[in-house]
Amino acid sequence: MSQAANHKYKISILFVDDEPTMLEVYRLVFKSLDENWDLQFAGGAQEALALMAKMPFHVIVSDMRMPGMNGAQLLTEVLRLYPRTARIILSGFAEQESVAKCVGAAHQFLLKPCDVMTLRSTLTRVMALDQLLDGDHLKVLVSRMGALPSLPSLYFRIIQELQSPSASLERLGNIVAQDPAMTAKVLQLVNSAFFGFPQKISNPAEAINFLGVNTVRSLALCIHAFSCFDQAKIPEFSFERVWNHSLRVGTFAKKIAQSEAAGQVMLDETFIAGLLHDLGKLMLATHMGLEYKQAMALRKERNIPICQAEQEVFGATHAHVGAYLLGLWGLPAPVVEAVALHHQPGLRFDQNFSPLIAVHAADALDHECSAEMEAESKTPLDVKFLADVGLADRIDDWRASFQEINQSPVGQ
Repeated sequence: MSQAANHKYKISILFVDDEPTMLEVYRLVFKSLDENWDLQFAGGAQEALALMAKMPFHVIVSDMRMPGMNGAQLLTEVLRLYPRTARIILSGFAEQESVAKCVGAAHQFLLKPCDVMTLRSTLTRVMALDQLLDGDHLKVLVSRMGALPSLPSLYFRIIQELQSPSASLERLGNIVAQDPAMTAKVLQLVNSAFFGFPQKISNPAEAINFLGVNTVRSLALCIHAFSCFDQAKIPEFSFERVWNHSLRVGTFAKKIAQSEAAGQVMLDETFIAGLLHDLGKLMLATHMGLEYKQAMALRKERNIPICQAEQEVFGATHAHVGAYLLGLWGLPAPVVEAVALHHQPGLRFDQNFSPLIAVHAADALDHECSAEMEAESKTPLDVKFLADVGLADRIDDWRASFQEINQSPVGQ
């Protein structure tokens, strides 16, 4: 999925709606807005899947309520079959609970009725993010790592259980219990001083009840990602430090989003983006250990941020490398954006509050406040960026809150 600089390049978009009048609206309005968008239309899920089997699409936009297979089910299937296709779902307010259960199936959720310009700006944002991560140099770098891992089956099983009308904590606990690594990490997290639960928890279903299904779903993906890249042979690189830092950033970024009255979908996206924001470090240290050691030495020698040293050594940063994999996995666009730009938030695609803002702030504050991060290069808080989005006056509150939370380290 890429957007070429050549003006003749066509971005293919598939609109799916069982109401012919809505498809006609899309046809008339979008053709007049951008001649470089190749529009296709389907009156239902099965017709859409048949079209996708014949040709690739950059983006699919589906209504939620359709007979037979609904929009969430359709996009879950598209995620499985065509993970590089961006997925946008349109749903009414009454359907938000059902849609929220399939976070991961859609890159973006838009509330109906949605005006055409909002939808167009969303499509533009998704494609701009894809363009950022589709450079030839980044592709070559990632290709040197060999075959990249796919999404874990456990993640899909959790999503499928959540979509079930008879979903239960007991069944979710049984699914988690079948993965020893996942079980160990969930129990370690729920029993840590970071969460402060009064009694020790030893049952996965009970842990899910305390942590919440959305937290556990995010952890399933995070633990899988970390397990794929835990073979770094660099003595100076601490896998455990990255893991603990990631948990702190994910948890505090979610707290920042809560303080800004973010909705549940954004809270989930913020948490998972914080958990995975440094995934690229693991990928580079595992597959390109000697070069990553050079980057770490360069960082120390010149006292520069690690991302600057990575750029000089690899021609790309861990932020872009990690975001590239998450894009392949089909994670929501705000998650990929937060990972890609957490060191460069000024390159954001809009000024609204987003997971990017929360992850950037949480990451910078952890580097600033945590003794564990002293061995890492400092990641400064971008005060100008926060001022531009009207949040500079929130920094002192965030810093005080983070210092209080950070007294209870994760995993201890």
